[in-house]
Amino acid sequence: MGIVMRVVVAVAIVAAVLGVAFLVLSNTSTFQITSIDAVASDHVSADDIQKLAKVEEGTTLLNVDTNAITQNLMKNPWVESVSVEREFPDKLKISVTERTVEAVVVMSSRSVAWYLGEGEVWLEPVNLDVSDEQSADDVALEKATSVGAILITGVPATVDPVAGSKATDEVIAAVRSYLDGFSSDFASQIVSFTAPSEASISCVLSSGVEVSLGSPTDISSKEEVVKSLLAEYPDELTYINVRVPSSPSYRRIDSTNVTAGTGATGGSTTTDSTTTSTTTSDTTASTGSSTSGTTSPSGTSTTGSTSSSGTSTTGTTTSTGTSTKSSN
Repeated sequence: MGIVMRVVVAVAIVAAVLGVAFLVLSNTSTFQITSIDAVASDHVSADDIQKLAKVEEGTTLLNVDTNAITQNLMKNPWVESVSVEREFPDKLKISVTERTVEAVVVMSSRSVAWYLGEGEVWLEPVNLDVSDEQSADDVALEKATSVGAILITGVPATVDPVAGSKATDEVIAAVRSYLDGFSSDFASQIVSFTAPSEASISCVLSSGVEVSLGSPTDISSKEEVVKSLLAEYPDELTYINVRVPSSPSYRRIDSTNVTAGTGATGGSTTTDSTTTSTTTSDTTASTGSSTSGTTSPSGTSTTGSTSSSGTSTTGTTTSTGTSTKSSN
C-alpha cells in the first residue's frame, strides 16, 4: 500500500506541475496569436470570418476557445461547419464549409427569390432582374441551374423567409417529401416544382413534361406510373396527372417532332412535318364518356382519345404548329 500511495502522490505532483506550466504558457506571449489565416468561401469572405470569429487580442494558441469561434461563425446561415487549426507558434487558421443550395424559391411578389440550403435553412434573398425576353421564373431557373439546385415557384404569400431560420412551411415540406420519396434517378430529372398548396404540388421534368402530383402520398406509386407512361409514349407527352396514381391521365401530342420547353413553365413546342396544324389529346383511365372536337374554318382541330373505359377531354391547338396545353 505504501508503494501504491507513493505512486499516486507522484502522479498527482507531476499532473499539478504540468497544469501550472500549461497555465503559465497559455497566458504568456510565447504562443500569442499574431495572425489569423481566414480562408474565404463563395459566400463568406475572409473579413467576415475574422469579424465573426471574435478572437480577442492577447489570445494564445493554448487558451483560444475554438468552440466559441465555431458557434460565432455558425451564426452566418451559409456556414455549415467550421475548422479551426493551430499553427505554432503564433498562427490560427480558420476555414468554413458552406451549405449546399438545394432550391431557389420564388416569392409571391415575383421580384425576389430565396436560396434554400441544406437542412431546409433559408440562406439569403436574391433579386430577380426580369427583362422583356424573360419572366421571373426564367431568371430564377437560370440561377437555380447555375448552383445545381431545383426551382420552386408559385408558393403562397404565407412563405416569409428569415435568413438562418428553418423553412417550416407546408408547401416546402411537401416538396421535400417528394424529393426524398422519389428514386435518385427520377429526382435528378426534375427541374422545377410549383407549390401553391400542399395538395397542389406539380413538377416539370427536364424533358419539358409537366407532372401534376397533388399531396405527397403514394410517392413511389406515382413515380412508377409516370415512368411507365413516359416509356410507353416516348417524346409524345406534355402533361401527366398522377394525383390519383390508380387513375392517371395524360396529354399526348400527335406529332413527328417534339422539342422540350423551358423547365420553369413546362411548355413544349411541336411541329408536324406533314401538316401545319397539330393535334393534342388527353386520355384518362377513369370510367366515363368521351367527347370529340370540331374543326373551325381556320383549320384548328381537337380530338379526344380514350382507353378501354376512359374519358377523354380535348386540348387546344393552333394552326401555327404549336400546341398549347389545356388545364386538366
